[in-house]
Amino acid sequence: MVSRKSNTQLQPQYQLGRYLLGLSLLVMALNGYAASLLSEVDRHAIYLGESFELNVIFSQQTMFGEPDFSALEKDFTILSRNRRSQYSNYNGQSIATTRWILNLSPKRLGALLVPSFTFKGEVSNALEIKVDKAKASTQQAGAAVFTETLLDKNTVYVQEQALLTLRLYTSVPMSNFLVGELAVAAAQVLKVAESQYQKEVDGKQYTVVETRYAIFADSSSTLEIPAIQYRGVIADRRSRRGGSLFQQSGKQVFFNTKSQVLQVNAMPSNAALRHWLPGANIDIAERWSHTSADITLGEPLTRTITITGQGLMGSQLPPLQIPRSQRYKLYPDRAQMENSLSETGVTGQRVESIAIVPTQVGSITLPDITVDWWDTTTQRQRQTVLKGRTLNVLPASGTAAPDVEIAAALDANPPEAPSSEAPQIIANPVTAGYLWLLAASNLVLLIVAAIFALLWWRNRPAAAQTSKQSTLPIPDKELFRQIRMASAVDNYPALRQAIIDWARVHWQRDSLHSLEQVAELAANEELSAEFKALDARLYSNSEVQQPVSSDSIFLQLEQVRKSGPANTSAANKGGRQHLQALYPKAS
Repeated sequence: MVSRKSNTQLQPQYQLGRYLLGLSLLVMALNGYAASLLSEVDRHAIYLGESFELNVIFSQQTMFGEPDFSALEKDFTILSRNRRSQYSNYNGQSIATTRWILNLSPKRLGALLVPSFTFKGEVSNALEIKVDKAKASTQQAGAAVFTETLLDKNTVYVQEQALLTLRLYTSVPMSNFLVGELAVAAAQVLKVAESQYQKEVDGKQYTVVETRYAIFADSSSTLEIPAIQYRGVIADRRSRRGGSLFQQSGKQVFFNTKSQVLQVNAMPSNAALRHWLPGANIDIAERWSHTSADITLGEPLTRTITITGQGLMGSQLPPLQIPRSQRYKLYPDRAQMENSLSETGVTGQRVESIAIVPTQVGSITLPDITVDWWDTTTQRQRQTVLKGRTLNVLPASGTAAPDVEIAAALDANPPEAPSSEAPQIIANPVTAGYLWLLAASNLVLLIVAAIFALLWWRNRPAAAQTSKQSTLPIPDKELFRQIRMASAVDNYPALRQAIIDWARVHWQRDSLHSLEQVAELAANEELSAEFKALDARLYSNSEVQQPVSSDSIFLQLEQVRKSGPANTSAANKGGRQHLQALYPKAS
């Protein structure tokens, strides 16, 4: 009886334990069933070029896997992606989450959709992001970061230098700093200076990052200079625990400069210039291989002339025009061009070296070298002159003097009459053996010389080919830019020569020497007509000038260049096959 009573008392306690255990299991099951996937963003409206943060939160901890975020790449660029797991216990309640943090930048304007994601059977919510046109981060009172955009002039002539200065002011530490690339359509852009310094603005200390560009417009028009973007990471003071030794915590930010409009005018009508050179200053200097004015007949004298143009690129400076003469010969080397960059912009140099070989004894005078250019400071035409030089050509040393000495020696010591002992000396066997040895050695030398001459003759084409390959050709891009510059100012002689030079490289045919051949390779009737008008303008004796459209020629050639020489050849080949197909085939 006692034993039965004891079992009866323990049964309710046992049932209570089973009930509590089942309740715990039920709560855990309900918590697992209540798992959810949620998407959140820090901003719903942004500007193009800025970024925002997307948080995808899963209400459970998971060690493996993640949602498929590839659908974001349609409208957004994924700049960074992080994962963070969190577990906490608050008032006895456990909270576990897994968070994916993505930094996104929109690819276009308009209302963009952050799609829903699926993970472990859960589906997140979709979000809409409104993207507006980028605004410049101009100065505001007390702003932590702002930009400044300055243009040194609002109106320039074609191919004249304009200086663009961009500054970023920041009063907060910024890391991972990047500056976007500046590209301006129909213009040459060179970064000339970049610096960083401190400046106080309205009593607040800023770090200033300054970048300066030189811009050269290729044609007269309204030039739009687009905004560029500064990008960096600003430390997030709210997140003290975020980041690690290998990953710096912070928020990625974007700041845009202000776009500018530059009015580009054509060359002034009162400028009578052979070469259009708009610059701040042009200087010409020379250097000689020796300073003496006396030179020797037939010996070369090297003259190196350097043209320096402030506010001009080296490729804009014209080649030297040195007249030739029967009293000397000129052997010019290939010109060297370079650019010096500074805060004031571009200073171009063109260096030409000419070997001068006198052909007649006497005095020769080298003429002045004159360069006409347009002063962009005073807005008038100016001229820079390198004064000529007079040289005294002396006869080659050692020509007449040796003849006089020989004649004097013959008068002082006349040759003696041969004596009777002479035949005995000739008949001496020792002297005869010496003569035979001398003749044999000369024969060996002649054979060796013939072998060397034969080897040189056989290797001559290979050496010529190696020399030809060592000469670096002018790139296609540089030659086509010469076409664009000549067409911009209607320089017809330079335009014709630039087209032929470019066509030789484009089609790899050194035999090209006329516009007619270029038109035939291009297979363009409109371009052929323009070429005929250009030749008529240059070489016709008629008083009525044939109208020539430089812009049309440039645009047509640009299309030919884009299609490539291979496509042109294929088109010509296809045309021939099409014509052959018009004739019936013999059965």
